[in-house]
Amino acid sequence: MKRHNPPSVPAPPTLDRRAFIRATAQATALSALTAAPFVARGRVLGANDTVGVGFIGVGGRGRSHIGTVQRLVAAGEKVRLVAVCDAYRYRLEEAAKLTGAKAYGRHQELLADPAVDVVCVATPDRLHVPQALDALRAGKDVYCEKPMGHWSQFNISKQLCTETRRLNRIVQIGNQGNSSPAWRQVNELVQQGAIGRIQQVQAGFYRDGDWGERMPIPDPEAKPGPDLDWEAFLGDAPKVPFTVDRFFSWRKYLDYAGGPCTDLFPHVFTPFVSALGLKFPALAVASGGIFKYTTYDREVPDTFNMCLDYPEKLSIVLTCTLTNEYATEPVIRGDEGTLTLQNPADWTSGFDSVTVIPRRGAKKVIPGQRIDATYAHWQNFLACVRTRAQPVSDVAFGFHVQTALNMALLGFLQRKVARFDPASEAIVL
Repeated sequence: MKRHNPPSVPAPPTLDRRAFIRATAQATALSALTAAPFVARGRVLGANDTVGVGFIGVGGRGRSHIGTVQRLVAAGEKVRLVAVCDAYRYRLEEAAKLTGAKAYGRHQELLADPAVDVVCVATPDRLHVPQALDALRAGKDVYCEKPMGHWSQFNISKQLCTETRRLNRIVQIGNQGNSSPAWRQVNELVQQGAIGRIQQVQAGFYRDGDWGERMPIPDPEAKPGPDLDWEAFLGDAPKVPFTVDRFFSWRKYLDYAGGPCTDLFPHVFTPFVSALGLKFPALAVASGGIFKYTTYDREVPDTFNMCLDYPEKLSIVLTCTLTNEYATEPVIRGDEGTLTLQNPADWTSGFDSVTVIPRRGAKKVIPGQRIDATYAHWQNFLACVRTRAQPVSDVAFGFHVQTALNMALLGFLQRKVARFDPASEAIVL
Protein backbone atom coordinates (compact mmCIF):
# COMPACT_ATOMS: atom_id res chain seq x y z
CA MET A 1 0.00 0.00 0.00
CA LYS A 2 1.13 3.52 -0.61
CA ARG A 3 0.21 6.77 1.05
CA HIS A 4 -2.21 9.09 -0.68
CA ASN A 5 -0.42 11.31 -3.19
CA PRO A 6 -3.05 13.22 -5.19
CA PRO A 7 -0.91 14.51 -8.07
CA SER A 8 -0.02 11.00 -9.26
CA VAL A 9 -3.58 9.68 -9.34
CA PRO A 10 -5.47 9.67 -12.66
CA ALA A 11 -9.13 10.63 -12.78
CA PRO A 12 -11.65 7.77 -12.81
CA PRO A 13 -12.94 7.24 -16.36
CA THR A 14 -16.57 7.02 -15.24
CA LEU A 15 -16.42 10.65 -14.12
CA ASP A 16 -14.62 11.94 -17.24
CA ARG A 17 -12.41 13.85 -14.83
CA ARG A 18 -10.19 16.54 -16.34
CA ALA A 19 -7.49 15.89 -13.74
CA PHE A 20 -7.73 14.29 -10.37
CA ILE A 21 -6.36 17.01 -8.11
CA ARG A 22 -3.67 19.62 -8.54
CA ALA A 23 -1.89 19.55 -5.23
CA THR A 24 0.68 22.13 -6.29
CA ALA A 25 -1.98 24.85 -6.44
CA GLN A 26 -3.34 23.81 -3.05
CA ALA A 27 0.11 23.73 -1.47
CA THR A 28 0.92 27.18 -2.84
CA ALA A 29 -2.29 28.64 -1.47
CA LEU A 30 -1.79 26.93 1.88
CA SER A 31 1.77 28.25 2.07
CA ALA A 32 0.48 31.77 1.51
CA LEU A 33 -2.16 31.21 4.16
CA THR A 34 0.29 30.06 6.83
CA ALA A 35 3.11 32.47 5.99
CA ALA A 36 1.30 35.52 7.37
CA PRO A 37 -1.30 34.37 9.91
CA PHE A 38 -3.69 36.83 11.49
CA VAL A 39 -2.56 38.14 14.85
CA ALA A 40 -5.66 39.93 16.09
CA ARG A 41 -7.01 38.66 19.40
CA GLY A 42 -10.67 38.20 20.25
CA ARG A 43 -12.17 39.95 23.25
CA VAL A 44 -13.25 38.00 26.31
CA LEU A 45 -17.04 37.76 26.43
CA GLY A 46 -19.05 37.76 29.62
CA ALA A 47 -22.51 36.34 30.18
CA ASN A 48 -24.12 39.74 29.61
CA ASP A 49 -22.05 40.83 26.60
CA THR A 50 -23.60 40.93 23.16
CA VAL A 51 -21.88 38.62 20.68
CA GLY A 52 -21.17 40.19 17.28
CA VAL A 53 -21.63 37.75 14.38
CA GLY A 54 -20.11 38.01 10.91
CA PHE A 55 -21.32 35.86 8.02
CA ILE A 56 -18.84 34.69 5.38
CA GLY A 57 -20.91 33.44 2.46
CA VAL A 58 -24.53 34.62 2.17
CA GLY A 59 -25.93 32.32 -0.49
CA GLY A 60 -28.75 29.88 0.26
CA ARG A 61 -27.34 28.30 3.42
CA GLY A 62 -25.75 31.52 4.61
CA ARG A 63 -29.08 33.34 4.30
CA SER A 64 -30.70 30.53 6.28
CA HIS A 65 -28.19 31.07 9.09
CA ILE A 66 -28.89 34.80 9.01
CA GLY A 67 -32.57 34.00 9.52
CA THR A 68 -31.77 31.69 12.43
CA VAL A 69 -29.65 34.32 14.18
CA GLN A 70 -32.33 36.96 13.60
CA ARG A 71 -34.83 34.68 15.34
CA LEU A 72 -32.39 34.27 18.22
CA VAL A 73 -32.18 38.06 18.50
CA ALA A 74 -35.98 38.29 18.50
CA ALA A 75 -36.09 35.69 21.28
CA GLY A 76 -33.80 37.80 23.48
CA GLU A 77 -30.43 36.17 22.80
CA LYS A 78 -27.60 38.69 23.34
CA VAL A 79 -26.28 38.56 19.80
CA ARG A 80 -26.26 40.93 16.84
CA LEU A 81 -25.50 40.68 13.14
CA VAL A 82 -22.59 43.04 12.48
CA ALA A 83 -20.97 42.03 9.19
CA VAL A 84 -21.59 40.07 5.97
CA CYS A 85 -19.21 38.96 3.22
CA ASP A 86 -19.63 37.39 -0.21
CA ALA A 87 -17.68 37.13 -3.46
CA TYR A 88 -20.82 38.11 -5.45
CA ARG A 89 -21.80 41.74 -4.93
CA TYR A 90 -25.53 41.28 -5.59
CA ARG A 91 -25.84 38.67 -2.84
CA LEU A 92 -23.68 40.79 -0.55
CA GLU A 93 -25.79 43.90 -0.98
CA GLU A 94 -29.04 41.97 -0.48
CA ALA A 95 -27.70 40.48 2.76
CA ALA A 96 -26.53 43.90 3.96
CA LYS A 97 -30.00 45.35 3.35
CA LEU A 98 -31.62 42.40 5.12
CA THR A 99 -29.43 42.66 8.21
CA GLY A 100 -28.24 46.25 8.41
CA ALA A 101 -24.75 44.77 8.78
CA LYS A 102 -21.55 46.15 7.28
CA ALA A 103 -20.67 44.62 3.90
CA TYR A 104 -17.23 43.28 3.03
CA GLY A 105 -16.08 41.88 -0.31
CA ARG A 106 -13.19 39.88 1.17
CA HIS A 107 -13.34 37.69 4.24
CA GLN A 108 -10.01 39.04 5.49
CA GLU A 109 -11.61 42.50 5.75
CA LEU A 110 -14.51 41.10 7.78
CA LEU A 111 -12.10 39.31 10.13
CA ALA A 112 -10.27 42.57 10.79
CA ASP A 113 -13.48 44.16 12.10
CA PRO A 114 -13.19 44.29 15.94
CA ALA A 115 -16.99 44.21 16.25
CA VAL A 116 -16.99 40.63 14.91
CA ASP A 117 -16.60 38.10 17.73
CA VAL A 118 -17.70 34.95 15.88
CA VAL A 119 -18.08 34.06 12.23
CA CYS A 120 -20.38 31.75 10.34
CA VAL A 121 -18.62 30.16 7.36
CA ALA A 122 -21.17 29.07 4.73
CA THR A 123 -19.18 29.31 1.52
CA PRO A 124 -18.53 26.49 -1.01
CA ASP A 125 -16.93 23.40 0.56
CA ARG A 126 -13.39 24.15 -0.55
CA LEU A 127 -13.30 27.47 1.31
CA HIS A 128 -14.56 26.20 4.68
CA VAL A 129 -11.26 25.15 6.24
CA PRO A 130 -9.04 27.96 4.88
CA GLN A 131 -11.53 30.62 5.99
CA ALA A 132 -12.05 28.95 9.36
CA LEU A 133 -8.27 28.87 9.88
CA ASP A 134 -8.08 32.58 9.03
CA ALA A 135 -10.87 33.27 11.53
CA LEU A 136 -9.14 31.35 14.33
CA ARG A 137 -5.93 33.25 13.75
CA ALA A 138 -7.87 36.51 13.82
CA GLY A 139 -9.13 35.62 17.30
CA LYS A 140 -12.66 34.63 16.26
CA ASP A 141 -14.76 31.62 17.18
CA VAL A 142 -16.32 29.77 14.25
CA TYR A 143 -19.58 28.13 13.23
CA CYS A 144 -18.44 26.16 10.16
CA GLU A 145 -20.99 24.63 7.80
CA LYS A 146 -20.79 21.00 6.83
CA PRO A 147 -18.96 19.37 5.23
CA MET A 148 -16.10 20.56 7.37
CA GLY A 149 -13.87 20.70 4.31
CA HIS A 150 -13.33 19.59 0.73
CA TRP A 151 -12.60 15.91 0.09
CA SER A 152 -9.03 16.76 -1.02
CA GLN A 153 -8.18 18.75 2.12
CA PHE A 154 -7.39 16.08 4.69
CA ASN A 155 -4.13 17.66 5.81
CA ILE A 156 -5.46 21.16 6.38
CA SER A 157 -8.58 19.72 8.01
CA LYS A 158 -6.24 18.09 10.51
CA GLN A 159 -4.49 21.44 10.84
CA LEU A 160 -7.82 23.06 11.73
CA CYS A 161 -8.08 20.70 14.71
CA THR A 162 -4.54 21.52 15.81
CA GLU A 163 -5.02 25.27 15.49
CA THR A 164 -8.35 25.20 17.32
CA ARG A 165 -6.67 23.58 20.31
CA ARG A 166 -3.55 25.73 20.12
CA LEU A 167 -5.47 28.99 19.99
CA ASN A 168 -8.15 27.88 22.47
CA ARG A 169 -10.96 28.78 20.08
CA ILE A 170 -14.50 27.41 19.86
CA VAL A 171 -15.47 25.71 16.59
CA GLN A 172 -18.92 24.28 15.97
CA ILE A 173 -19.26 22.19 12.80
CA GLY A 174 -22.72 22.48 11.23
CA ASN A 175 -23.77 18.89 11.91
CA GLN A 176 -26.88 20.12 13.68
CA GLY A 177 -28.24 16.63 14.28
CA ASN A 178 -25.93 16.55 17.30
CA SER A 179 -28.22 19.14 18.91
CA SER A 180 -31.35 17.03 18.41
CA PRO A 181 -32.66 15.20 21.50
CA ALA A 182 -33.99 12.48 19.18
CA TRP A 183 -30.45 11.32 18.39
CA ARG A 184 -29.47 11.48 22.05
CA GLN A 185 -32.42 9.15 22.62
CA VAL A 186 -30.90 6.67 20.15
CA ASN A 187 -27.57 6.94 21.94
CA GLU A 188 -29.23 6.17 25.28
CA LEU A 189 -30.95 3.08 23.87
CA VAL A 190 -27.65 1.83 22.46
CA GLN A 191 -25.80 2.52 25.71
CA GLN A 192 -28.49 0.68 27.68
CA GLY A 193 -27.86 -2.41 25.53
CA ALA A 194 -31.39 -2.44 24.10
CA ILE A 195 -30.21 -4.39 21.03
CA GLY A 196 -26.90 -5.77 22.26
CA ARG A 197 -23.59 -5.01 20.61
CA ILE A 198 -24.00 -3.03 17.40
CA GLN A 199 -23.04 -4.93 14.25
CA GLN A 200 -24.35 -2.85 11.35
CA VAL A 201 -26.05 0.42 10.42
CA GLN A 202 -27.96 0.67 7.15
CA ALA A 203 -29.46 3.93 5.84
CA GLY A 204 -29.71 6.08 2.73
CA PHE A 205 -30.52 9.40 1.11
CA TYR A 206 -32.94 9.34 -1.81
CA ARG A 207 -34.04 12.18 -4.05
CA ASP A 208 -35.68 12.44 -7.47
CA GLY A 209 -33.86 15.22 -9.29
CA ASP A 210 -30.50 16.86 -9.84
CA TRP A 211 -31.59 20.33 -8.70
CA GLY A 212 -29.23 20.13 -5.72
CA GLU A 213 -26.22 20.14 -8.04
CA ARG A 214 -27.61 22.04 -11.05
CA MET A 215 -28.11 25.15 -8.92
CA PRO A 216 -29.88 28.33 -10.15
CA ILE A 217 -27.91 30.87 -12.19
CA PRO A 218 -29.32 34.29 -11.29
CA ASP A 219 -27.24 36.16 -13.88
CA PRO A 220 -26.17 34.28 -17.03
CA GLU A 221 -24.18 37.36 -18.10
CA ALA A 222 -22.13 37.54 -14.90
CA LYS A 223 -18.35 37.89 -15.31
CA PRO A 224 -15.33 38.41 -13.05
CA GLY A 225 -14.71 41.98 -12.01
CA PRO A 226 -15.73 44.38 -9.24
CA ASP A 227 -19.09 42.60 -8.83
CA LEU A 228 -17.76 39.02 -8.82
CA ASP A 229 -14.49 37.95 -7.23
CA TRP A 230 -13.51 34.81 -9.13
CA GLU A 231 -10.14 34.49 -7.41
CA ALA A 232 -11.75 34.57 -3.96
CA PHE A 233 -14.20 31.87 -5.08
CA LEU A 234 -11.40 29.62 -6.35
CA GLY A 235 -9.35 29.78 -3.17
CA ASP A 236 -6.85 26.91 -3.37
CA ALA A 237 -8.71 25.19 -6.23
CA PRO A 238 -7.15 24.77 -9.67
CA LYS A 239 -6.92 28.09 -11.53
CA VAL A 240 -9.38 27.53 -14.37
CA PRO A 241 -11.17 30.05 -16.61
CA PHE A 242 -14.40 31.54 -15.26
CA THR A 243 -17.79 30.13 -16.26
CA VAL A 244 -21.15 31.06 -14.77
CA ASP A 245 -21.85 27.37 -14.19
CA ARG A 246 -18.73 26.89 -12.08
CA PHE A 247 -19.49 29.96 -10.01
CA PHE A 248 -23.21 29.48 -9.42
CA SER A 249 -23.64 25.68 -9.89
CA TRP A 250 -20.40 24.73 -8.17
CA ARG A 251 -21.83 21.54 -6.65
CA LYS A 252 -21.61 19.86 -10.08
CA TYR A 253 -17.82 19.95 -10.01
CA LEU A 254 -15.27 17.86 -8.14
CA ASP A 255 -12.98 20.86 -7.77
CA TYR A 256 -15.46 22.38 -5.30
CA ALA A 257 -17.73 19.57 -4.05
CA GLY A 258 -18.05 15.81 -3.63
CA GLY A 259 -21.61 15.01 -4.66
CA PRO A 260 -23.79 12.80 -2.44
CA CYS A 261 -20.83 11.63 -0.34
CA THR A 262 -19.91 15.02 1.12
CA ASP A 263 -23.05 17.04 0.39
CA LEU A 264 -25.86 14.66 1.37
CA PHE A 265 -24.34 11.90 3.49
CA PRO A 266 -23.38 14.26 6.33
CA HIS A 267 -27.12 14.52 7.06
CA VAL A 268 -27.49 10.73 7.16
CA PHE A 269 -24.13 9.59 8.44
CA THR A 270 -23.28 12.12 11.13
CA PRO A 271 -26.12 11.32 13.57
CA PHE A 272 -25.07 7.67 13.67
CA VAL A 273 -21.43 8.58 14.30
CA SER A 274 -22.61 10.69 17.23
CA ALA A 275 -25.15 8.19 18.58
CA LEU A 276 -22.67 5.30 18.44
CA GLY A 277 -19.65 7.27 19.69
CA LEU A 278 -17.50 6.43 16.67
CA LYS A 279 -14.23 8.06 15.63
CA PHE A 280 -12.08 7.07 12.64
CA PRO A 281 -13.11 4.13 10.43
CA ALA A 282 -10.62 1.38 9.70
CA LEU A 283 -11.45 1.18 6.00
CA ALA A 284 -13.86 2.50 3.38
CA VAL A 285 -15.07 1.24 0.02
CA ALA A 286 -17.46 3.01 -2.34
CA SER A 287 -19.21 2.53 -5.67
CA GLY A 288 -21.54 4.39 -8.00
CA GLY A 289 -21.18 6.92 -10.79
CA ILE A 290 -23.11 9.22 -13.09
CA PHE A 291 -25.87 6.84 -14.07
CA LYS A 292 -28.60 9.24 -15.24
CA TYR A 293 -27.56 12.89 -15.55
CA THR A 294 -25.09 12.38 -18.38
CA THR A 295 -26.14 15.17 -20.76
CA TYR A 296 -24.28 18.10 -19.17
CA ASP A 297 -20.95 18.85 -17.52
CA ARG A 298 -21.68 17.08 -14.25
CA GLU A 299 -18.60 15.58 -12.55
CA VAL A 300 -19.98 14.37 -9.20
CA PRO A 301 -21.87 11.06 -9.09
CA ASP A 302 -25.66 10.87 -8.99
CA THR A 303 -25.53 7.40 -7.43
CA PHE A 304 -23.21 6.68 -4.53
CA ASN A 305 -22.86 3.80 -2.08
CA MET A 306 -20.31 3.42 0.67
CA CYS A 307 -19.40 0.92 3.36
CA LEU A 308 -17.29 1.85 6.36
CA ASP A 309 -15.79 -0.71 8.73
CA TYR A 310 -14.88 0.55 12.20
CA PRO A 311 -12.33 -0.80 14.67
CA GLU A 312 -15.26 -1.47 17.03
CA LYS A 313 -16.17 -4.29 14.61
CA LEU A 314 -19.25 -2.75 13.06
CA SER A 315 -20.14 -1.56 9.58
CA ILE A 316 -22.07 1.46 8.34
CA VAL A 317 -23.64 0.98 4.91
CA LEU A 318 -25.09 4.05 3.15
CA THR A 319 -26.74 4.26 -0.27
CA CYS A 320 -27.90 7.20 -2.36
CA THR A 321 -29.63 7.78 -5.67
CA LEU A 322 -30.88 11.05 -7.11
CA THR A 323 -33.27 9.31 -9.49
CA ASN A 324 -35.85 7.88 -7.08
CA GLU A 325 -37.16 9.27 -3.78
CA TYR A 326 -38.56 6.02 -2.35
CA ALA A 327 -36.95 5.61 1.06
CA THR A 328 -36.51 2.65 3.38
CA GLU A 329 -36.37 2.83 7.17
CA PRO A 330 -32.92 3.39 8.66
CA VAL A 331 -31.89 0.45 10.81
CA ILE A 332 -29.31 -0.34 13.49
CA ARG A 333 -28.70 -4.06 13.86
CA GLY A 334 -27.29 -5.48 17.08
CA ASP A 335 -26.54 -9.04 18.10
CA GLU A 336 -29.55 -9.01 20.45
CA GLY A 337 -32.07 -7.07 18.38
CA THR A 338 -32.85 -4.31 15.90
CA LEU A 339 -33.63 -0.62 16.14
CA THR A 340 -35.50 1.18 13.32
CA LEU A 341 -36.32 4.86 12.85
CA GLN A 342 -39.65 5.97 11.45
CA ASN A 343 -39.82 8.92 9.05
CA PRO A 344 -36.53 10.70 9.75
CA ALA A 345 -37.61 13.46 7.31
CA ASP A 346 -34.67 15.86 7.03
CA TRP A 347 -32.68 13.63 9.41
CA THR A 348 -31.31 16.33 11.67
CA SER A 349 -34.55 17.54 13.28
CA GLY A 350 -35.57 14.09 14.55
CA PHE A 351 -38.07 11.39 13.61
CA ASP A 352 -41.60 10.20 14.41
CA SER A 353 -40.65 7.18 16.50
CA VAL A 354 -38.02 4.59 17.36
CA THR A 355 -38.93 0.92 17.23
CA VAL A 356 -36.91 -1.54 19.32
CA ILE A 357 -37.26 -5.15 18.15
CA PRO A 358 -35.46 -7.43 20.61
CA ARG A 359 -34.45 -10.92 19.61
CA ARG A 360 -36.52 -12.12 22.56
CA GLY A 361 -39.54 -10.29 23.92
CA ALA A 362 -42.07 -7.82 22.62
CA LYS A 363 -41.45 -5.03 20.14
CA LYS A 364 -41.47 -1.56 21.67
CA VAL A 365 -42.35 1.70 19.90
CA ILE A 366 -41.01 4.86 21.54
CA PRO A 367 -42.33 8.28 20.44
CA GLY A 368 -39.69 10.38 18.71
CA GLN A 369 -38.96 14.08 18.94
CA ARG A 370 -38.58 16.90 16.43
CA ILE A 371 -37.00 20.30 16.95
CA ASP A 372 -35.41 23.08 14.91
CA ALA A 373 -31.96 21.55 15.23
CA THR A 374 -30.13 24.43 13.55
CA TYR A 375 -31.63 26.89 16.05
CA ALA A 376 -30.57 24.61 18.93
CA HIS A 377 -27.12 24.20 17.36
CA TRP A 378 -26.63 27.98 17.34
CA GLN A 379 -27.81 28.19 20.95
CA ASN A 380 -25.24 25.57 21.92
CA PHE A 381 -22.50 27.37 19.98
CA LEU A 382 -23.21 30.77 21.54
CA ALA A 383 -23.35 29.26 25.03
CA CYS A 384 -19.93 27.66 24.46
CA VAL A 385 -18.52 30.95 23.14
CA ARG A 386 -19.32 32.40 26.57
CA THR A 387 -18.34 29.44 28.78
CA ARG A 388 -15.46 28.09 26.61
CA ALA A 389 -16.91 24.60 26.96
CA GLN A 390 -16.73 22.31 23.92
CA PRO A 391 -19.79 22.40 21.63
CA VAL A 392 -21.80 19.30 20.74
CA SER A 393 -20.25 19.13 17.26
CA ASP A 394 -16.71 20.30 17.96
CA VAL A 395 -13.86 20.29 15.48
CA ALA A 396 -12.58 16.85 16.58
CA PHE A 397 -15.99 15.32 15.89
CA GLY A 398 -16.13 17.14 12.55
CA PHE A 399 -12.71 15.77 11.65
CA HIS A 400 -13.78 12.20 12.41
CA VAL A 401 -16.79 12.61 10.10
CA GLN A 402 -14.82 14.38 7.38
CA THR A 403 -12.08 11.74 7.40
CA ALA A 404 -14.62 8.98 6.80
CA LEU A 405 -16.23 10.89 3.92
CA ASN A 406 -12.82 11.71 2.42
CA MET A 407 -11.82 8.05 2.61
CA ALA A 408 -14.99 6.94 0.82
CA LEU A 409 -14.71 9.49 -1.99
CA LEU A 410 -10.97 9.05 -2.50
CA GLY A 411 -11.45 5.30 -2.64
CA PHE A 412 -14.28 5.74 -5.15
CA LEU A 413 -12.29 8.07 -7.39
CA GLN A 414 -9.26 5.77 -7.39
CA ARG A 415 -11.24 2.51 -7.34
CA LYS A 416 -9.36 1.36 -4.25
CA VAL A 417 -9.97 0.44 -0.65
CA ALA A 418 -9.12 3.39 1.58
CA ARG A 419 -7.61 2.58 4.97
CA PHE A 420 -6.91 4.75 7.96
CA ASP A 421 -3.57 4.53 9.78
CA PRO A 422 -4.32 5.53 13.39
CA ALA A 423 -0.65 5.82 14.34
CA SER A 424 0.06 8.59 11.84
CA GLU A 425 -3.55 9.74 11.41
CA ALA A 426 -3.24 9.33 7.64
CA ILE A 427 -5.41 8.00 4.83
CA VAL A 428 -3.70 5.12 2.99
CA LEU A 429 -4.80 3.98 -0.47
